[in-house]
Parts: sequence; C-alpha cells; structure tokens
Amino acid sequence: GKYAAAVESKSLTEIASDYALREFAVAAGGAAFKVNCTQCHGSGAQGSKGFPNLNDDDWLWGGTAEQIQQTIAHGIRFASDPDTRLSEMPAFGDIITADQIAQVSAYVASLSGKVRDATLIQPGAKIFAENCVSCHGDKAKGNRELGAPDLTDAIWLYGSGETAVAVQVRAPKHGVMPAWIGRLGETKVKELAVYVHSLGGGE
Repeated sequence: GKYAAAVESKSLTEIASDYALREFAVAAGGAAFKVNCTQCHGSGAQGSKGFPNLNDDDWLWGGTAEQIQQTIAHGIRFASDPDTRLSEMPAFGDIITADQIAQVSAYVASLSGKVRDATLIQPGAKIFAENCVSCHGDKAKGNRELGAPDLTDAIWLYGSGETAVAVQVRAPKHGVMPAWIGRLGETKVKELAVYVHSLGGGE
C-alpha cells in the first residue's frame, strides 16, 4: 500500500513528522514486535533478566529512533554481522582479588542503594577509579559509544545488589541480540524502530 511504500522511501525524521504515516509505522512495527521480539523482551516490552525493558529511558546504545534502528538492524554481539554493536566487559575475576571484587561491588551498589558493609565503599571507589572509569566514566554514568551502562540509576540487567554486581564483575554475562535486517528487511526494521521509540523511553 501507499503507506508501506512511504515508510520505505522516507527517513525516520520524515516519518515522525507525518502523523498518519507515523501511526501506520507504529501499528506495523507493533505487529512485527509481537511476532519477532516478545520472546525476549516480553509482550509489553517490559523485558526480563538479561533482556532490557524498552519502556524506560535507559539505553545502552542510545534511544533516538536512528540509534534504535541501528541496534535492531545489526544486533548486539551478533558475530555474522560486521556492523553489529560490540562491547565486552572483562572478567575481573582474572584481574583483581576476591576482596577487591567485594569492595568494588559494594561501591557500585552504593551508587543507587544501600550496602551491607559501608566500610567497603571507600576502597571500592579506588578500585573502580583504577579499573572501571575508562568505560563507565568517573561518575559511573556509562558510555553509550561503548555500550557501558549507567551504574547510578538503579536499573539493572542482571539483578541489583552487591551479590549480583559481584557476579557480573567476576565473570560478566554478554548477551546477544540478533541482527534483524537480513530476516526482516529495511522497511520492517524501520517500522520496528518507530514502534520501540514510541513506547515511552525514546529520545
């Protein structure tokens, strides 16, 4: 139909500025989301452990429609796509001691909540400064260029609290998202990007 052809030919900015076309893209993207994305992100896009909530404003790689389109198209750590988004946190269990992991985990947990032993926070801050700021930043706000999460906002992909943080510091999980461009094509990926951006967390 004419709307599908228009989505194919227009940029995301042009789609956003055309109310009827945007509504079409949101509906089409929502239908595609139900078929292809709910298995991981949930029927309401609320996510689950290891799979991000797409309704909030917390984005590892950026929440503009264009950034979302890039992530959907090329995936995350999807080995067969040369344009996939790549980041890999080192396994600090091989780099620092168990006591240091406990300290830095207490510091990280303290940025958004309470910790069991506050005496660990100060030495943990020093370990963080020596090992973590290059990706997460000196204020632990993250870095979208690297896919490094904000550690201050109490939004956790693999669980909150010192124990969960320590597990991720020691031997981090590295999730994989498929690249959808080959399976769905550019127009459907564009519709998905418009839909995900419309959920409330888009920038």
